[in-house]
Amino acid sequence: MKVAVTGAGGFLGRALVERLLEAGHEPLAIVKSEIDTADFAEKKIESICRDLSDEKSISGIFKGCQAVVHCAAFRMDFGPWTEYQKANIDITRMVMESALKEAVERVVHISTAAIYGNERSHSGTDEESDYGERVIDHYTRSKIEADKIVCGFVNEKKLPAVILRPGYIWGPGDQRIISFLVRSLKANRLFLIGEGENLLSLTYIDNVIEAILLALSNKDAVGRIFNITDGSRVSSRKFINDIISVLGIKYELKSWSYPIAYSLAYFVEWYFRLVRRTGNPPLTRYAARFLYYNAVFDISRAIYDLGYQPKISYKEGLTLVTPYLRSLYYGGKIAR
Repeated sequence: MKVAVTGAGGFLGRALVERLLEAGHEPLAIVKSEIDTADFAEKKIESICRDLSDEKSISGIFKGCQAVVHCAAFRMDFGPWTEYQKANIDITRMVMESALKEAVERVVHISTAAIYGNERSHSGTDEESDYGERVIDHYTRSKIEADKIVCGFVNEKKLPAVILRPGYIWGPGDQRIISFLVRSLKANRLFLIGEGENLLSLTYIDNVIEAILLALSNKDAVGRIFNITDGSRVSSRKFINDIISVLGIKYELKSWSYPIAYSLAYFVEWYFRLVRRTGNPPLTRYAARFLYYNAVFDISRAIYDLGYQPKISYKEGLTLVTPYLRSLYYGGKIAR
């Protein structure tokens, strides 16, 4: 099966393309950098460089493809709304329109469990739950809108799409959660918020890819939504302490109250906007919520109806990500 992958130059997209090739599929890597096309060419993987926000550029892009996996997204915790609007909302709409026009047989949209809202704790939230109401970060807000767009295409235009809502995707190459924690450790500014006993919705990258492969092949998955996590119960305290342990460093992990941490994040974000600084602030409100609230999502639908089983446990994932963690902390070649 020929499978087009948007965002193939990113963390998830790149790993997915390689796994599709291993599984006997014919991947088409859609990237936004010529450097990425050269990299895929070395691996004898077909790729094209396109600006997905350009209607002329995306026209006919999926011709000859039986399936599309839409991974492309702007995943930063902080940035101008225009970036999220373009990457997460506008491009999602155009990708779905193009897939519909080319009569693609299966579309898999990578959403996120963040759409349920990170302003409160989750203890078994399932796919029938409402979207978050008190959304303060652009990433979550834009992904909610993208999720709604895909649902609209499924319900109104009968697009054969599947929506996957993974938790926090982690693993070698992660430039979001893992890199944030390591940068904060190096700068001696990583701390717990509250007691650090909140449970995280970790989703190892290999587990997400297995869910995608199932969504591509399961005939009963069309038109449905599935939560995808590792099914682990790991607290932020344990996760951070395990990272400290595998790095072999001594670090006094202190704790801040949530109101203080959240207020600090608010003013840091405000300052970054005021002076028009780019990049992620050292602390965002999104990160403060991530380190404070429980995020446990029900994956029983994926297990029973999709046939999903997390293949990589938390312990195995930590072992696999250790070389990458050490390369980020100590420098040198990044291990993937």
